[in-house]
Amino acid sequence: MGFFSKSSDKNNDSDQDKWKDKYLNLLDAQDQTEKAFKVEQELLCKTVVRLSFAASGVDPQLEPYLERIRSHIKNGVDSTKLKTELEKFTDALSRLKSASASNHQEQGSDVSLLFDFLLQHYTSDKQQQNLNLLKKSCQPLDDPKRLFSAIAKIIDAEEARPVDNEPDELANEENQAYQNLIDPVFVSAQLVQLFEHIEIPEASTQKAQIIKQQLTSQGATLSFESTMDNVISLLIEINANNQPKQQDIDKFLNHISDQLTALGLAVTDSGIALMDASFSRSKLDQSVSDQMNDLQNRSSSATQLEPLKQAITSHISQITKEIQEHKQKEAVQREKYQCQLEELSQKIKTMESETGELQSKLIVANTNALRDTLTDLPNRLAYEERLKMEISRWQRYHTPLCLVVWDVDYFKKVNDQYGHQVGDKVLVHVASQFTKYIRRADFVARFGGEEFVMLLPHTNKHSAIKVAEKLRSLIEQSELTTNDTTLSVTISCGITQLFKGDTHETAFERADQALYRAKELGRNQCCIL
Repeated sequence: MGFFSKSSDKNNDSDQDKWKDKYLNLLDAQDQTEKAFKVEQELLCKTVVRLSFAASGVDPQLEPYLERIRSHIKNGVDSTKLKTELEKFTDALSRLKSASASNHQEQGSDVSLLFDFLLQHYTSDKQQQNLNLLKKSCQPLDDPKRLFSAIAKIIDAEEARPVDNEPDELANEENQAYQNLIDPVFVSAQLVQLFEHIEIPEASTQKAQIIKQQLTSQGATLSFESTMDNVISLLIEINANNQPKQQDIDKFLNHISDQLTALGLAVTDSGIALMDASFSRSKLDQSVSDQMNDLQNRSSSATQLEPLKQAITSHISQITKEIQEHKQKEAVQREKYQCQLEELSQKIKTMESETGELQSKLIVANTNALRDTLTDLPNRLAYEERLKMEISRWQRYHTPLCLVVWDVDYFKKVNDQYGHQVGDKVLVHVASQFTKYIRRADFVARFGGEEFVMLLPHTNKHSAIKVAEKLRSLIEQSELTTNDTTLSVTISCGITQLFKGDTHETAFERADQALYRAKELGRNQCCIL
């Protein structure tokens, strides 16, 4: 009886354990399912948000719906509200599709009307045939550019056939249309300004002068295309002339880089040699120290003289041998190190020489870059650098500073009547007068074309007008003779003094206005503003 009772209790315990395990397994499975559900829910929410962003911009009417959907997802998923918003979005999308379909139908009717009109007006057999084929094959106005391009080709194929004896008339019409689109006079003036500001090689100077005359002559518009071809040819020639200079600079810089690399390697080798020598000496010191310690220990513990003598003799021989070997290695290393130092010294001298040459070349190049090749005056770039310095000094020390803008009178007439070569001589003449009579503290530069600028530091407007009038009078009294013709050259200028709060732009604008007033009053005079 008791035996069966115990067996029954054991079975009950076993069943309970099984149910307990099943329950725990179900809890684990439910927990994993919930985690998986959360991951899927987050993924779906991210997908909906990203799709809503992707749909943004498709149509303004959809934007409020997309915004509300994103807002619901960000604030926590509420299935009922989200479902409502999605249904509203679906309805709005359906309305847009219906409207789009009706638009397509309207476009289809528009295309039909367009072809009816074309078939009535273009009645040749070929045009009728091609238009009918295009009408059957084309879709509603999904791609109007392609449709109108095809229509234009069909029409032009019949109507734009040139008559054999009219090529010159068509060319003239095309040339006239071309000139209506582009103003040759404006383009020519801009190109002349370009040639005034770029450095032209001596070999191309004559060609550049001829092109300038073509650009400024009255008949330039008659051969505008050929003149443009000449301009392009000249620019290519200038570029080809500058390329060897750039290649030489690149080659020289590469050479310097190689030498610096070799120099760095030599220094590294010298450092390694010094480390090896130091390591070898430390090794010798350690060996001698060990052997001396061994001798000291043997001496203190020796009981017989003969073994001690042998040990001392052996150690001394070993120490002597190691010292000799070290001296030999050190001599070899010293000789090698001396050779490396001499080689390094020679490389440094060579680099110093080449660096000096490069410095000289750079100084010359910088000087050329800051000089006007025609007048040998500082150019606009040099003026801008000097201007920064003078304005900084004026702001710091509060000393007066004046700006003068000069312009050669009737310069265009000189170019038109005598040619650009004479015009260039006029500019050189004016520049030489400036250089000859300008004060040492003053600065003058060619600003561009027939315009010059002058900076007068430590000079107020009353003194500036005296300086300017003196220069104007000297140039008026001087004479320029060229090609057996004596020219009287006059100049006008506008003057302004810089005041607190001024910038270069505001001061230059005032000086330019003063120059304009001098021109209006008859030229050959100075005005101050």
